[in-house]
Amino acid sequence: MSKPIGYFTSAMPGDGSYLDELQQRYGSTFEQLSKIEKLLLLHGVVQNLLSAEINLQGSSVAAAAVSTVSLIAQSINKRVTLGEHLGLASALINQLKYQR
Repeated sequence: MSKPIGYFTSAMPGDGSYLDELQQRYGSTFEQLSKIEKLLLLHGVVQNLLSAEINLQGSSVAAAAVSTVSLIAQSINKRVTLGEHLGLASALINQLKYQR
């Protein structure tokens, strides 16, 4: 069973935050959203995080990272089953949460 949004964020039911609004509209585990909608939402959140990190570290660091990651991403696409992609995403998210 999925944990509610508030388990992962500071959102609390009734706190008036935007995350609370999302919980009220789509459910505390986003159960009202389809898989495609959740993936699109995740994509948007990751894009926001990436933009913020590029602004912080600079475009030259980002360009070097793109050259490193491009081959990895292509290999993942070819050699890792789709069933493993969510687990890989979870592992990366967990690592990013604790990386300084």
